[in-house]
Amino acid sequence: MTDSQSHSQPKSRRRQLLSTAKRLFLERGFEQTSVSAIVREAGVAQGTFYLYFKSKQALLPYLRGEVLQHYLRAFDEPEVQLELPADARLVAVLDRIHASMAEQVPMVQVLRRATSSEEVERIWLEGRETLAKPLAALIADGRARGCFVVDDDRMAAHLALALLDDLLFEAMVWERPAPPARTLPLATRFLLRALGSAPERIDALVPEPAPEPAPQPESSP
Repeated sequence: MTDSQSHSQPKSRRRQLLSTAKRLFLERGFEQTSVSAIVREAGVAQGTFYLYFKSKQALLPYLRGEVLQHYLRAFDEPEVQLELPADARLVAVLDRIHASMAEQVPMVQVLRRATSSEEVERIWLEGRETLAKPLAALIADGRARGCFVVDDDRMAAHLALALLDDLLFEAMVWERPAPPARTLPLATRFLLRALGSAPERIDALVPEPAPEPAPQPESSP
């Protein structure tokens, strides 16, 4: 066995266990999936699992990291978009995060249901901190160019993520407070307004969605 093979084998085995665990968590749920089920599906001994992970809970930071990488790709803008004003880039980023979140909803649901311990709560906080860095940089660029008016770029990024994280997720899963097609533009308009964008600029970037139709009264039998 070469040195490169010996180094890659542990990584390959870790990926195999993570992939198997992720599939079982999505199929059965986190609580209903045991370590013995994971190793049985992966075709390895139970002791092998504990060479890589201390517990089933220890898988969660890795799986949360995968979700986070999908969200972070929203900030990988084509070079041409870097010439756009920061507010237009922010709208594009939010659109891409929303699309990525829609793809990741099943895994996010698994992670949310497993977030009962202090350790896992830290996973969510660290994830938000990671996303806040590129978002704060975008807001800072907008402030420097006169698009935004904020007191603290980092705090503004955290406030934006706190708003969007729960709101967009709940719209996708339960259509509350409104369906995603309405929630995203209204949330984006609210955020742009909070960042100091001019009303006419907001209307140009994100037109206000049409009002939801009023519920029809039930007809009498």
